[in-house]
Amino acid sequence: MPAPSLADRLQVPPPVREMVRACAEAGGRALLVGGCVRDALRGEPTVDIDIEVHGLAPDDLRTLLRRFGRVDEVGRSFGVFKVRVGRDPVDVSVPRRDRKVGAGHRGILAEADPHLGPVEAARRRDLTVNAIAWDPLTDELIDPFDGRGDLDRGLLRAVDEDTFAEDPLRALRVVQFAGRFQARVDPALVALCRRMPLGELPGERVRGEVEKWLLRSPRPSVGWQVALDGDIWARVLPAWDKPCPPSLDRLAAAAIEHPPRRLALLLACTAPPAPLADVLDRLGMHSWLGYDVRGQALALATAQQAPTVVAPAEGGSPRHGWMAPLPPAPEAPTATRARHLAERVEVELFAALTDDAVLGAAAADLGIGRTPLLPLVTGRDLLALGMPPGRAVGQLLTAIRRAQLDGHLSSPDAALAWARAAIR
Repeated sequence: MPAPSLADRLQVPPPVREMVRACAEAGGRALLVGGCVRDALRGEPTVDIDIEVHGLAPDDLRTLLRRFGRVDEVGRSFGVFKVRVGRDPVDVSVPRRDRKVGAGHRGILAEADPHLGPVEAARRRDLTVNAIAWDPLTDELIDPFDGRGDLDRGLLRAVDEDTFAEDPLRALRVVQFAGRFQARVDPALVALCRRMPLGELPGERVRGEVEKWLLRSPRPSVGWQVALDGDIWARVLPAWDKPCPPSLDRLAAAAIEHPPRRLALLLACTAPPAPLADVLDRLGMHSWLGYDVRGQALALATAQQAPTVVAPAEGGSPRHGWMAPLPPAPEAPTATRARHLAERVEVELFAALTDDAVLGAAAADLGIGRTPLLPLVTGRDLLALGMPPGRAVGQLLTAIRRAQLDGHLSSPDAALAWARAAIR
């Protein structure tokens, strides 16, 4: 059976192909560029489609695109549009020239130039593997800088050292792609990254590259080493300027599907709590998709340094010996440890972090891999038993909770019976 063609791999939706044909009928040429072509050549599924249109001015292109769906202008002055074709947006742009006009990532002036030509348009891209274009109407692959050869060699090279150095964020993109593609980095590119000024990179852009690197890399250690070789961590995230944590690659393979939870787990292994807090501050990392990435990462790092050690209470509450005797706790010590840990972290993540399969299995059996145990009783329950309001209510709730975590109490009825005896 013949190998699938690039057209088969890219699977361009019919509306997009119609858009490409319409650009040609209007006197332009629409090429698929960047990551979609690169990933198709690597045999990976295409997530986002990027189209670069040559020969049409931004105003004319905007008018044409409106025939295919809603058009959002991302950059009016330099011809970048998002077209809503079905459920997924398609990025469409006019070739542009970039000029360095100031310091840092934001000091770049982009100007649309529809007559720049595919070769010069490719020259402004960062890496040769990202500078490949494909014409879906003629099936022509436009690869002026041998990006396909570098893909086959597993090598990252700069397209042009002068244009590469204009955008300091590209140093972090090298880290990201090295980890994602398990690629070697051209020594000249490593030396170039070492010379680039990185101090003015905004935290949100750094975070974007770090997230892609951690979440998409089968072996993040490859990118970590590139960051060390290029003095990137020392200038961007000093807390990471050290050898790669030995558990990072193992955790990258953990079966944690939810991206924010995966990110919290991976971040937790990179540094102790205090340096990790500095990393999270630099990244501006807080919540993502409603999940507290920062809080969970710090809790995991703290718990790893000071694991919970519990001694189940015998007879009565360890803090309030006047209370009624407790029933025996039949569960194994691992179950007790899991219940206590669940008060502080997601036990499923902590078990992955510490490579403790027994703890993870115990948490799964108890149903507390991601959340702590629900309380057996509330303050209102104690008041209904006749306990007068006051400080003692809180003390009894604390004692019941400790007895629940230690495995002495496992049902609301048992907790209420013990509370009645304590009140008497």
